[in-house]
Amino acid sequence: MILFFLLPLFVLASEHCEYSYTVWNTQMRKAEGPFKVNKPYSSLGPQEKGPFGCTPCEQDQQEIVLKSGLKVKICRHLASAMEKNLNEILKSGFRITSLTGYRTSISKGSPDSAGRRTKFSHHAFGAAIDINEEFNGLYDHCLTWGPGCRLIKGGRYIPGGPGSISPQSSVISIMNSSKFQWGGSISGLQKDFMHFSSDGY
Repeated sequence: MILFFLLPLFVLASEHCEYSYTVWNTQMRKAEGPFKVNKPYSSLGPQEKGPFGCTPCEQDQQEIVLKSGLKVKICRHLASAMEKNLNEILKSGFRITSLTGYRTSISKGSPDSAGRRTKFSHHAFGAAIDINEEFNGLYDHCLTWGPGCRLIKGGRYIPGGPGSISPQSSVISIMNSSKFQWGGSISGLQKDFMHFSSDGY
């Protein structure tokens, strides 16, 4: 009789989505929140459905542990491939010192009238990963890499330096094998040398 009552509760919980998120305000130059979401999966809107079938729901995220001991949360649909890729990167001799995966924020898209961004980042779906932020910064004013690029987040980028991801790095070819593009080669005025996602943004 106890099992009879527990089963429906388990099914109900598995169909529920929970997450907290922040919103970047371009006018205030800071994040607002966090804001909490708790609702059925059936209520997820189009903006909550990301690449690779991933969502911002905590229930869709999985922690992976590398052979080096580093841990990172990533969308469960990508976890196996990402664990394999990152361990292969380590095997190639590249040293991974830090990783950032799942991080829920609305930090993309055109700002609304109050200056708030309007779209989730790929990180919010667990569908992006940052490798060695301290050696691979995010730059703006950077149509092509050069002295005029301005560092806005992370550490200084030194192509070929320890921990930095250069265009010829095996890190890129390994990540490309899972359809992940490098943020260091995207078009536009920003270059995100730490970042990998489905489109590099």
